[in-house]
Amino acid sequence: MNRSQRPTSFRQTLQTLRIAYQHGDAGDLHDAYVRVMETSRALRALLSMLEHAYPVRRMLSMAARLESRLADGGLNEGCRRFFRELSIPWVCQISPEARAIAETQSVLFFGNHPSLFTPFLAAASIDREDFRVFSSKYVCHLLPSVARAAFPIEVPMTRSWTEWKRGGWQRVLIYRLIALLHSSPPAEVVREANQRSLEQGAAYIRSGGSAILCPGGGGKTRDRKWYSGIGSLVKQLQDQPCERTIYLLPFREENCSNKRIYTEIQRGPVSRLKRALVYRRPICIRFGNPIPVAQIGDPESSVQQVVDLLKAMYESLFPTPSLEHA
Repeated sequence: MNRSQRPTSFRQTLQTLRIAYQHGDAGDLHDAYVRVMETSRALRALLSMLEHAYPVRRMLSMAARLESRLADGGLNEGCRRFFRELSIPWVCQISPEARAIAETQSVLFFGNHPSLFTPFLAAASIDREDFRVFSSKYVCHLLPSVARAAFPIEVPMTRSWTEWKRGGWQRVLIYRLIALLHSSPPAEVVREANQRSLEQGAAYIRSGGSAILCPGGGGKTRDRKWYSGIGSLVKQLQDQPCERTIYLLPFREENCSNKRIYTEIQRGPVSRLKRALVYRRPICIRFGNPIPVAQIGDPESSVQQVVDLLKAMYESLFPTPSLEHA
């Protein structure tokens, strides 16, 4: 972009970023963001203040690196390479029996979502090419490789109080920033599209595939509420059974939060001190024992009853708080 083409107002700047978001990936958006920082002193000062609140540039750079690795190596190997290069220690805990089912059978993985890393840790841990993700629509815009392996779910971007409870003011801020770029369709269209994604996901799992769904919506706090998507998905898997056994496989991500990720990618003495003192333990993803879908509830159970049953079962399997709250 030459000087005459550079945006000179906030509206033009926003339009430039929207175009990059809609038609590119995290790398394109990162490059567009860097360019608009050079347009004027006022914009540079404004975005510099934003960077102190939330490391937008470094997060986009990290997302661009992740997309590059996914494009080259697929979800499993691409995520493994990404975490090796990022030099953030992590471990996977899964029994041999659970791994055998996780990597060969029809499986719906479900668990908490304390950080942006959650689905990528699961993908790095489970060695199978047919791993798919129930993913937020905006993530699909940023990571085209995820979009090709996703059942997209549209999520609200402007529920400030809900997001505050999940992740504090930084989570509210980033969702508000995304809302400036991401245009959500009307509520009825969202419901129909999300239902189609759940139906497609159920059909995919019945055919022998695997997918991951985080029913609590994500954030640092213990999930007080699980959304109905997992109940709807399980009911569909039960109502249209197949010859093979379909499994639910619970997992829990521990010792991680988005705040930890921000600290890992930032520079400076404060971040170094936090990495040395606060975030010394490796990120951990623990998998429980597989549960046949047929054992959840009974044919008369409602979607909400299935959700409540799964949530209670999950909390009995993973009762101990972890550093995901940090």
